[in-house]
Amino acid sequence: MINYLAHWEQILIQSRSSIVSELKEYNFNAICPIKKNSELENVYHNLTHWEIDRTKLLDIKGIISLRKILKNTGKNSTFHIFTLKSGFIFMISSIFINRNFKSTLSITGLGFLFSKTLKSNLLKYLSKIIFMFFINKTFENIIFQNETDKNIFLKYSKFKNNALIIESSGLKIDEFKPKTTINKNLKILFAGRLLYDKGIVEYIDFANLCNEENLEFYLAGDFDFGNPKAISKFDFEKMIKNSNVEFLGHISSSNSLKDYDVLISLSEHEGFSRILLEAAYVGLYCIAKENNGTKFLSQFENTSLLDSTDPKLIKKEINKVEEGFKFISEKNKKIISEKFTIEYVASQFQKIYN
Repeated sequence: MINYLAHWEQILIQSRSSIVSELKEYNFNAICPIKKNSELENVYHNLTHWEIDRTKLLDIKGIISLRKILKNTGKNSTFHIFTLKSGFIFMISSIFINRNFKSTLSITGLGFLFSKTLKSNLLKYLSKIIFMFFINKTFENIIFQNETDKNIFLKYSKFKNNALIIESSGLKIDEFKPKTTINKNLKILFAGRLLYDKGIVEYIDFANLCNEENLEFYLAGDFDFGNPKAISKFDFEKMIKNSNVEFLGHISSSNSLKDYDVLISLSEHEGFSRILLEAAYVGLYCIAKENNGTKFLSQFENTSLLDSTDPKLIKKEINKVEEGFKFISEKNKKIISEKFTIEYVASQFQKIYN
């Protein structure tokens, strides 16, 4: 039995459910806060409810709850933990539990701990001592999604065991419908969780500066009130009201991306931007602020990396699309089919589990 663990149910649904379905030779147990009638029931062989409040930076009850789960887990069990926050909680919870777990941590992005705020800097300083004492005793492997995050975290934590790169969480490419046409009025999409550090304010401001009739602006995403950078519903409604942006709420990217022409990402930091990878495969023109998790776009056609969120820079890139571009790139599809599929990521995980 391989235990997949995360402090948020959605983390184990996304691409991890597809990986579980791909690795049929193993049984999987999902450990997370489980909602009633969870989607996890259709994929995982076993579910274990972890009682944790993800809106808290560090939930003491969540640590106690996880310790109970770990004490009831057999010796030498295999764990794969997703996200840095979940890994930190697992590390604390497993202290003095003599189980000799085989544990792998996937750091899908350095997140809030490495953001540039007073609270995160204080938390990072206090956490460093715990990481340095326990990380090598807890994890045999740490998987990163980009080289920069790997170098920053290894220097910070003093992790000495196996550190490796597996880019992206993998796409199930046969589920994505490719573009077949360009809209007469260019449809520009921003898709992501409604967090301040995703660049949503900058996107709405940019859209409001653009009065061209041939440009339509859309925003898709979910609220994430468990994140320290979350935008409140009140503030978001104030931002979107009377703006040039139409809010779509949650959309299915596999079915809906083909209806848009340009994807914009203005995030401060990413581990590896899944939505940009999806858009590049489907055939949208991708414009992104350059960071550790968007640099991969440089290998693709029909993409542009920006060094700032300056509206003039963004508009300059949109002008390239208005002038016309070949939206289906066989080069992009080939690269993604070889390096970024669910099947490829699952095969890399399999090597670790074996």
